[in-house]
Amino acid sequence: MKPPGYTLVYTPRSHFARKVRLLADALGIPLALVDAGNVADADPAAYGPNPLMKVPTLLDGERVVFESDHIAACLVRAHDPGDRFGVLATDVATLNARAVMNGVMAQEVELLLAERSGLSTDHPRFDKMRASLLQGLAWLEDHAGVFPRQPSYLGFHLLALWDHLVIYGMVPLDYPRLRAHIEAWRDWAFAAASRPPPIRS
Repeated sequence: MKPPGYTLVYTPRSHFARKVRLLADALGIPLALVDAGNVADADPAAYGPNPLMKVPTLLDGERVVFESDHIAACLVRAHDPGDRFGVLATDVATLNARAVMNGVMAQEVELLLAERSGLSTDHPRFDKMRASLLQGLAWLEDHAGVFPRQPSYLGFHLLALWDHLVIYGMVPLDYPRLRAHIEAWRDWAFAAASRPPPIRS
């Protein structure tokens, strides 16, 4: 197994990047971090070789890996063949939960970037995004039993999503089953290292 020499292009508050960081910290894989800055900016240079101008991107020598779940799978195949955190899961329940969380995260990002760019979100298109976000969270609450109590990639994913929602305060988090998971996971020794910084007033 070759020694890791990874660089992650990220932002400190990106929930997509954070689930990768949680996995890497849990596996003891060091990542050199390069902050892309304001993801509302359109300077391609900030995002390294990612043509979509998004984070995260993993740089592994000359190899470049896009998209958080793809990055996680690459790290596990290289460094954790036993897949102790279930990154390579194929069961429908796990993948459905992962898809819903990715969708909720994407909708939240679009709403935040619209506001950050000075766009009015008083439009039916944004109303649908907000409805999708809330329906996704309600679905996760109804299916909270899919999340293992022990550390798992699915849990890393939810923790990253939840903390991002807390920071930006876009929606009320009245989801007691999800909250119970989050409170239990706060005790993970590696969870604090990647906790996103608060928003400065």
